[in-house]
Amino acid sequence: MRLGLMVGYSGATIALPMEMVQLADRLGYYAVWTAEAYGSDAVAPLAWIGAQTQQIHLGTAIMQMPARTPANTAMTAITIDQLSGGRMLLGLGLSGPQVVEGWHGVAYGKPLVKTREYVAIVRKILARKEPLVFTGEHYQVPYQGPDATGLGKPLKSIIHGRADLPIYLAAIGPKNVELSAEIADGWLPIFFSPAHYRSVYAPSLEAGFGKAGGAKSTGNFDIAPSVPVVLGDDVNACRASVKPFLALYVGGMGAKGKNFYYDLACRYGFEEAADRVQALYLTGQKEAATAAIPDELVDAVALCGPKSRIAERLELWHDSPITTLNLTTFDIEAVQVMADLVLGADAGRPDRTISISPASPASVPVQEEPKKSMTTPTVIFERIAGRVAADPTIAQRINAVYQFDVTGELGGSWVVDLLNGTGEVRTGASDEADLIISIRDDDFMALATGKLNPMAAFGSGKVQIAGDPLLALKLQSLFG
Repeated sequence: MRLGLMVGYSGATIALPMEMVQLADRLGYYAVWTAEAYGSDAVAPLAWIGAQTQQIHLGTAIMQMPARTPANTAMTAITIDQLSGGRMLLGLGLSGPQVVEGWHGVAYGKPLVKTREYVAIVRKILARKEPLVFTGEHYQVPYQGPDATGLGKPLKSIIHGRADLPIYLAAIGPKNVELSAEIADGWLPIFFSPAHYRSVYAPSLEAGFGKAGGAKSTGNFDIAPSVPVVLGDDVNACRASVKPFLALYVGGMGAKGKNFYYDLACRYGFEEAADRVQALYLTGQKEAATAAIPDELVDAVALCGPKSRIAERLELWHDSPITTLNLTTFDIEAVQVMADLVLGADAGRPDRTISISPASPASVPVQEEPKKSMTTPTVIFERIAGRVAADPTIAQRINAVYQFDVTGELGGSWVVDLLNGTGEVRTGASDEADLIISIRDDDFMALATGKLNPMAAFGSGKVQIAGDPLLALKLQSLFG
C-alpha cells in the first residue's frame, strides 16, 4: 500500500502546507493531490507544489470536468506532466448539480454519458495518433452546431503527451464506480469504508472490469481513497474533529434527494443517522447535525486516535484491495506516523515504489520493487536511427550534427548526423558537431521518453550544452 496526501481546496485565502508536502516528498509518499470546489482551482496549486518537490506525483482530486473542455484538460495535464518530469496524475470528476449549474452555469446532463465521452476525448488527445475528431451526445469536435462558422478543423496537440498518463475518476455511486473501473486507470473514492468494500463497492468494480474486456482487475487498477487521519490520545476528541466534515457532506453537499454522500452513508447502514443529519443541516442547525454523526460512521471512514490505535485500525485497510491511501490531515506529525506504519523501513527511500502491473491477475498481490529503467541509451539511439531512415524530412528540417556524451553505467558517446539532409546515427564523437549535449544516462532516458521536459532539464542543470543553443529546442522532434 502506497501513501498519498490530500491538500484540498482553499477557504477565503489560499495557503499550501508546503512543509508537510515536502516532508511527504522526502519520505517517499506516492502522490499529493489538490482539489477545487467554487473558489481556488486545482491546477495552479499543483504547479506551485510541483516546482518545490522532487519525486512525489502530482494529482488533481479532482479537476471539475464541467469547468473545462476536454481539450483544455488534456493541455493542462500534458503541460504539468512535462514540466514535472512525468509526475502528473489526472483526477477528474463532475462535481454535483448545485456547483455545475449554480457556479459553472452549464447543464449537469447525463453524468455517465458525459464522463465516458470526456475521458475518450482526453485519451485521443494524449495518444496523438491522428487529428481530433469526436462526435458524441454531449461533445462534438470540431464543433458543427447551427452557430458554427464552419472553419473548425481537426487538430493534433502541438505538445506531445503520453498515452499512458494515468486518468482517475472520483465516484461513489454504483454506476459511476462501475464506469471508473471500466474506463479509468484509478478510482478516487471519498468516505471509503474498507469494512463495506465487498458489499458496497466490489460488485460495481467487478462489473466495470468485465466491461473493459477482462484485462483489468484490482491488480492493475489504483484504488486510491482519501481517509481523514487525526492523531491524538483522546479518541473522542479526534473523532469530533472529523464530524463537521462528515456533517457538511452528508447533510449539506447537495439538495435532498440529490446528495451522493447521504446516499453513501445509507448504503453503509447509517440511514437513520443520515436522515437526521440532513434534516438538521438543511434547516441551518449545523452544530446539531455535527453532533448527530455516529462515532461508528467516523471509525468506518477515518483513522482516529493514538498511533497504536491507528496501527490496529489500519489492518482493515490493508485487508482491502486499495493501493494508495491518501491522507487528509492538518498534522505534520501524522504524515511521519503514517510513513512509519505503512512504509516502514522504506520511508525516505525514493528508489522504492509499488508497481501496478497491467499483467497482474487479480489473485496476485501488488509487489514492492525498485524503480528500474525499461530501456537504454543504445536502444534510444537505435530508434532515432530508425526514425531518421523512415522519414528523411527530419534531417532536412534540423540540418545539424548532434553529439551526445552520456555519463553513467549505461553511458557512451553517440553522434546524430543530420547535416545536408542526410541522416546517420553512430557511436563516437564528431569534430563537426553543432551541439554537444552532456547528460547522465537516467536523465537522458527520461528526456528521450518524454518524462523529462527539455526546458526543465536545461533549467535544472541536468543537461549541459556546448554549441548552438537553438538546436536544443529541436530535441523533442528528434526523439518523436
